[in-house]
Amino acid sequence: MNTGQTLLALGALVLLSSMVLRFNRAVLTTDEVMYNSKFNVLAASLCTSLIDEAKQKAFDEATTETAISDLSKLSATMQAEGGEDYDEFDDFDDFHNYYRVDSTSIPHETFYISSKVTYVDVTNPIKTTTSKTWHKMITVTVLGPSMKVPVQISSIFSYWFFR
Repeated sequence: MNTGQTLLALGALVLLSSMVLRFNRAVLTTDEVMYNSKFNVLAASLCTSLIDEAKQKAFDEATTETAISDLSKLSATMQAEGGEDYDEFDDFDDFHNYYRVDSTSIPHETFYISSKVTYVDVTNPIKTTTSKTWHKMITVTVLGPSMKVPVQISSIFSYWFFR
């Protein structure tokens, strides 16, 4: 082999190694995007499941048995009453400051699920208020160690009383 052939062989090896590196980078980037999408879809599913579960409950502790038409009759506390466990939640605001760890959705992955319930300003639904209204908003946040950003979904639940 002469010098020209050696240089051509070296050039071919450099070109081949550069193409292999680019291909590996593309595969790794695709895998990362795929896993992030998978985690985000699953996190959104966990959020909506908790929101749907909360919306199946009564609006407030005061409305679990009877209908009310006066805001002052709404419960004074925005949390689970009297040491209620998750299985005993009976109204929407029991999910305030709720937290759980889910490690069953994907093997070797843990999701941290938290929720917050607040009253909503009647004139501006994006704004929360400390005074009682007929509208409550739940915000569910799901975060996992493999996720780049947490997934957060909010939903408003309103109380309607028909005579």
